Amino acid sequence: MIKDLNRMAVFAKVVEEGSFSAAADALGLGKSVVSIHVSQLEKSLRCQLLVRTTRKLLLTEEGRIFYQRCKQLVDVADVARHELESGLAVPAGLVRVSSSIAFGESVLSRLIPEFRLAYPEVQIELMLDNKFVDLNDENFDLAIRIGDFDGSNLRMTNIGDTKVPLCASRDLAQKSSIETPGDLASQTWIIVTQWSTAGGVRLRHRSGREKIIKLANVLKTNGGGVAKSLILNGAGVGPLPDYAIVDELKSGRLVKLFPDWDFEKKRAISLVFPDRIRIPAKTRALIDFIKANVKHYLPEEAS
Repeated sequence: MIKDLNRMAVFAKVVEEGSFSAAADALGLGKSVVSIHVSQLEKSLRCQLLVRTTRKLLLTEEGRIFYQRCKQLVDVADVARHELESGLAVPAGLVRVSSSIAFGESVLSRLIPEFRLAYPEVQIELMLDNKFVDLNDENFDLAIRIGDFDGSNLRMTNIGDTKVPLCASRDLAQKSSIETPGDLASQTWIIVTQWSTAGGVRLRHRSGREKIIKLANVLKTNGGGVAKSLILNGAGVGPLPDYAIVDELKSGRLVKLFPDWDFEKKRAISLVFPDRIRIPAKTRALIDFIKANVKHYLPEEAS
């Protein structure tokens, strides 16, 4: 069937050009190759499409009817190719983006409206999930990955780094007697369920030293936004990604407890996308926009 489609296109070009020689020149093929394509098509269809004379080619009745269908096929293929090439060249269409919940709510929710103002022809479908999706199998154009990931069949570009400091509301920090990391053991800890606290919490000093804090009172939630709200409202202390608390730290509503200690080591923030020969303009536009503007929504030391 695929071979017949190719032969149908060659046949249509022969009819349009009026000779095998002219069609061969237009297609960049040898005259004999064009003749073979048409002969094999006729053999496949079991009917004669052209009457060959020494002076010109004549269409049979079957050939005339068949040519109209072949012409439609070629026209549809040309339109499809034009639409695809336009999509690769001009930012337009749907871009499906995957992100962690916290990064999506804290950063992308502010970046994407700005992007849409600059590129109104590009639509965004933002899916938030703390599990890594398979970009190829689940038809995503772009993903934000934090930390290490399996990069097979993917391309990656770094856009910053993130740390996870320990935080408390300004009022709780002022009222509680938290003077050393050991004093944190007596506090209520707000923890997102994806972070394990079995055996205690391991804190990392910027010098490389580590300290394990045994927790007596833990409040867990599966929502990073909820954890942030609980800490802001004085329910306890806990780790929060630095990109999620930029505004709260600037306003003083949140404070970092022991800034030299972090809940996790610094991790890379990366844009990840399928490894293709040509990246569609819509995806490239979003990648370039995020790279250029994400620094406005990350801590200065991370961007």
